[in-house]
Amino acid sequence: MKRRHWWPWAALGCLLLQASCVGAFAGIDTARPVPTEVLSEDAWNRTVSGVRYITPAGWTGQTHGALTVMRTPAEDARIAIVDVAAQSADEAIASAWKHYRPTAAPSLPDARDRPPRNGWSSVRSYDYANAAQPNRVLRAQLLHEGDTWIVVILDLPSEAMSRREAQVTRVLSSLRARNYVPDTLAGKPAHALDADRIAALLRFLEDARTRLGIPGVALGVVQNGEVKYAGGLGIRKLGSDEKVDASTRFLTASVTKPMTSLMLAKLVDRGELDWNAPAARLLPSFQVGDPALTKRIRVRNLLCACTGIPAQDMEWALSGDELKPQDVLGLLARIRPTAEIGELYQYSNLMAVAAGYLGAHVAHPELPLGEAYDRSMQELVFDPLGMRSTTFDFELAQRGNFASPHGLTIDGDLAVAAMGYNRMSIPMRPDGGAWSNIDDLNRYLRMELASGRLPQGGRYIGEQALHERLKPQVARGGVDQWYGMGLKTDRRAGILQVTHGGSMAGYQAEIFWLPEIDAGYVLLMNADAGAQLRGFFADRFLELLFDVDRGAAATLDALPARLKREREAHRAQLAPLDAETLQRLAPVYSHPTLGSIRIVTEGAKTWFDFGGWRTEVLMTQDDADTVIESISPSVAGFRFTATQRDGARALVLDDEQRTYTFLEGDRPLSLAAPPDATTGNDRPERSP
Repeated sequence: MKRRHWWPWAALGCLLLQASCVGAFAGIDTARPVPTEVLSEDAWNRTVSGVRYITPAGWTGQTHGALTVMRTPAEDARIAIVDVAAQSADEAIASAWKHYRPTAAPSLPDARDRPPRNGWSSVRSYDYANAAQPNRVLRAQLLHEGDTWIVVILDLPSEAMSRREAQVTRVLSSLRARNYVPDTLAGKPAHALDADRIAALLRFLEDARTRLGIPGVALGVVQNGEVKYAGGLGIRKLGSDEKVDASTRFLTASVTKPMTSLMLAKLVDRGELDWNAPAARLLPSFQVGDPALTKRIRVRNLLCACTGIPAQDMEWALSGDELKPQDVLGLLARIRPTAEIGELYQYSNLMAVAAGYLGAHVAHPELPLGEAYDRSMQELVFDPLGMRSTTFDFELAQRGNFASPHGLTIDGDLAVAAMGYNRMSIPMRPDGGAWSNIDDLNRYLRMELASGRLPQGGRYIGEQALHERLKPQVARGGVDQWYGMGLKTDRRAGILQVTHGGSMAGYQAEIFWLPEIDAGYVLLMNADAGAQLRGFFADRFLELLFDVDRGAAATLDALPARLKREREAHRAQLAPLDAETLQRLAPVYSHPTLGSIRIVTEGAKTWFDFGGWRTEVLMTQDDADTVIESISPSVAGFRFTATQRDGARALVLDDEQRTYTFLEGDRPLSLAAPPDATTGNDRPERSP
């Protein structure tokens, strides 16, 4: 399961999208003519100096000399690319604003250097503020090489940025210096991962584990049908001397998705399921908030992150302990699409859950959905592959050899995280609820690399059903990056890379393989900081496999200091809730689909208790608003604005594409309540 990026660390891997959403100005002169033709597919273009870039499908594009402006007409989202002549970064960014908006440039609260990429010698990002339009994002990125200065200005409604993040990232990643020739691994011979190369990989992993503050990691490496390594580094729990090994269980989070898609593929291979069958015909309780779209969704669409159904995770995150599988499907029935099928990459955990329960219902229609899913995964995936330790049973998983979750306190100290938040994923388990270990996941990886064959030589699944999951369904963030069915693919390096990661509170997981090279790895970690390691461990793996330099060591060298600076800057903005704020808070708030929040004071500390889990909170000021933010390890970053609605005290939680309003008082959970009920004040979903 992938946690959404209200957690501060979760946005650090994007090209520009690290900073929190801030305000924007009105932008360029709206009197300029805008083409009415909307692109049906991505199109490559060049700036006046010859720098190539992509205009994404669904956008228009217009060039006026050095200025190119892309727009989405329906929502006034804009990306401007300005090709300027300058002698310095300050001069370049000032010139870009004169082209984009001739009036004064906006105020700049944050600017920072970013790692160079795509042949640029320097990359710098700018994050602007404007209290007049707090619901727009205004950012810029400066790219420099030689006498070329390119400035990209992002000017979008925050909702559009959330929905179109992959497209924005694709535009940014497409910009390459004029003389840049991307490295390619195509045609390069892969080395055998012998003892020396495995030792080098382990040295790098141990260095990263130590410097990033991850208590324990487990690693599995497979090549040419053989397990080259299965083991662990570090400890299972802070303060313990129990070592991580190949048998240590971790929560795998969204690494569960490939296994759920494998269960469906197995049913397809047996002739019991068709990828193109209407989902609602096979699972009558499946529906989304648009009846026409419900009829159009096929089985393959459930796992493609491409149906137009946006992410919506707050319901399970805050009230998952009160949900059953059928309730999760009920949540989907409330969500309207925000794009056409195949238009946008929008990562929906709820849709992946529906995929798992659909397959389960096909396999065992006589059973309740949860029981049917557990049995189907056991019979169709775990037992045939010999995955004897993999389970969805939280109680069983935490007996014996298992790794505890860890996160940072608000002051940067490593601590054991509470397990309550992770339990919220139990009704969501087809998406991210599997516990497993390296021994089991190596068995899974060997089967994927062997195109469905088992180590003993027999066939587990046919190639056609297995590999259908790899076919591109929707473009992701970078050029040549796609999402299939519960799997991500990437050809930027000239060879096919298949991967999927997972994030839950205090756990990080990654599975990565190269089908054309017959090599891959599984990485399991018991700390949030593992999200950073996931971002560049594949580079080190490829370096050792092909004897190339992909900058893994440099990335690691720069990372700890940068993370510390960002953490300390954020910490300086937070303070304990003062007496006036505490006096203004109601003792309990509730929302019809997110449940209740009880305010608990313990000495000088204040806690928000959601029932299934709780977190300590601090406060900050956002313009004139009082914002209360969760700070406990692994659940930091939930932000609530204390306000009033119709004379009642309220807490407002903004989840990018929707707003949830908790009103004072204790009311029971009511999943049948409509999304625009006055007790919820949810911002309605935008239809395409």
